[in-house]
Amino acid sequence: MEGTRIRRLEERDIDAAIALTDLEAWGYTREDFQRLLALSPDGCFAAERYGRVVGVLTTTTYDDLAFLGAVIVAPELRGKGVGKEMMEAALAHLRATGVRTVQLNAYLNAIPFYERLGFHREYEVIRWHGLAKAGERVRGIRPVRAEDLTGLARMDAKYFGANRQKLLARLAKEFPSTFLVAENRGRLRGFIVGNPSGASCEIGPWVVEPGSRRVATDLYRALIDSAGASQVALSGPSQNGALLEFVSESRFKEVFRALRMWWGANEFPGDPAGLWAVGGLEKG
Repeated sequence: MEGTRIRRLEERDIDAAIALTDLEAWGYTREDFQRLLALSPDGCFAAERYGRVVGVLTTTTYDDLAFLGAVIVAPELRGKGVGKEMMEAALAHLRATGVRTVQLNAYLNAIPFYERLGFHREYEVIRWHGLAKAGERVRGIRPVRAEDLTGLARMDAKYFGANRQKLLARLAKEFPSTFLVAENRGRLRGFIVGNPSGASCEIGPWVVEPGSRRVATDLYRALIDSAGASQVALSGPSQNGALLEFVSESRFKEVFRALRMWWGANEFPGDPAGLWAVGGLEKG
């Protein structure tokens, strides 16, 4: 669109980015955008028009896979090509850096927009809110240690599809008491990360070996105890049957659904049976 410039998102743009995402009640915080910029300083973009930030888009790269999200444009400019310009700039950047697959979680009303750009449908990701019963300490569940990260990233990659060690290391520093791992006889079976805020706790990533529902629930109970939370929120794949049973039994409320989509070569599908909560709709 004439008069619009696509450039890299910078620290000074965070207030404007939050103001835009608040229009849709996405709940992004300053810490969220700082994390995204730290993980991918050259891969986050802003659309600027006459000195005003009118659009935002972020990417997070995991080797040859990138996750794209937080795509938003000021309401008065929607449908006028600003979002398309940001997407084209981001995809060109990712392609130039060697990324072969781009994934995202699309709000259902935005699916046609992404399909026109060459994205393909995969599966739904469901957002839940719920009340948490009192947690408890659980044997075999403990806070993460620095020496766990390489092994955790290797296990996580089986289910996420790529190595997220950079993200896991960042989360371990930010949430040392609510990044919990399940260990049995020296073997890591799963992990869960909680981002507490008052009485609420955002859960994710939460990854557990398929067929280990007891481990998943032990991690959850221990997290609720560590976070002191009475309310939780999480987003997880519709293809994880054990997760669907858990949220049903916990009487969590479905808030909305998004669609996981991919672009390029679908080389990093992962295994959603091991994914109990994503690390954020914008970064997988």
